[in-house]
Amino acid sequence: MYFGLLPLSAYPFLLVGFWIVMVVGLSLCLVYPVGSARGKRAAQMWTDACAGTLLVASVADIVWAVFSGQWRSFMLQFGFGPLTEMVMLSALFIGILWFLAIRYTQSLSD
Repeated sequence: MYFGLLPLSAYPFLLVGFWIVMVVGLSLCLVYPVGSARGKRAAQMWTDACAGTLLVASVADIVWAVFSGQWRSFMLQFGFGPLTEMVMLSALFIGILWFLAIRYTQSLSD
């Protein structure tokens, strides 16, 4: 069904944010081979690096959106509804994968 969201493609900060979430999500899934090959400490460092990458990249994307004028244009056209939905779905996706990675890391022996 078409909900009139085709103009979302005009905002590159959304595409960059999508790829940030997907790359970090895939990276969190890679904690399993890292932990089995290198051990608990390496798995903890991997998970911390993924969380740090998510934080730094997300802040950079938001700053870029604000200073390029995309943020203001997006808010005028769509408002907080679609943005809130995207953020909540991203947080749920990353949160689940982060939780699984943390639980796996805690289950490893030293």
